[in-house]
Amino acid sequence: MKKFAFLPASLLMLGTVIGAAHATPSAGRAVNRDFAKLSIDGSRAFDDIAMARSALANNDIAGAQKLLVDANNALTRAKSDNRVFMKAEAQLVPAKKAPKGAPAPSAAPGTQPVAWLPVDGEYIVTEDLEPTSPKGAAVTSANTSLNKGKPGQAAQTLQVAGVDVDFVLAIAPLDASASDVYRATNLLTGKDVKNADNALQDAQNSIRFVSEDMVGTPAGQGAGKKAAH
Repeated sequence: MKKFAFLPASLLMLGTVIGAAHATPSAGRAVNRDFAKLSIDGSRAFDDIAMARSALANNDIAGAQKLLVDANNALTRAKSDNRVFMKAEAQLVPAKKAPKGAPAPSAAPGTQPVAWLPVDGEYIVTEDLEPTSPKGAAVTSANTSLNKGKPGQAAQTLQVAGVDVDFVLAIAPLDASASDVYRATNLLTGKDVKNADNALQDAQNSIRFVSEDMVGTPAGQGAGKKAAH
């Protein structure tokens, strides 16, 4: 995942992520199905939020303001996105492994349905692997391939070894996120940089991580194979 400063880089270390481009052709349909769930406008808005916070950190107020105009427009468009779904936070199924450093919810999950916007997604290795085990060695080999710019080879290595991965969706509460960005925009207009940044952080902290399983195991590998869905 790329939109949040607390998320790890996309090298395939134990417990970190395999990006969409790292999927093998044999997993292509599952990947297309998974990533088709993401909102283009939602993804754009949260890219803008992350970049606006970076601009504020660098005292680029004008740059942050332009990014927030774009984020506001993107979130307005997202309200008609057919990828938005209604669910109470208490009904969400958390990912098996949330990204390292992801903030914990500050309040009890809500029980009233709200609109959720899927804004990002990645694949995370779900197994706790010993580095010296065959699967651990496969992860090490996959890392080597990634460092050489060969993501397809990395994914193939993991697939052959039957390393389990989990598709993690980052979802944002649409109305609350739009309110946070609008609030940040007004605060920044009033030159209140600190609280504008806090409002954008609130939007990022409202992200929740939910998962759908996917195992990169070839057909015929036996009981360890689970269907992608």
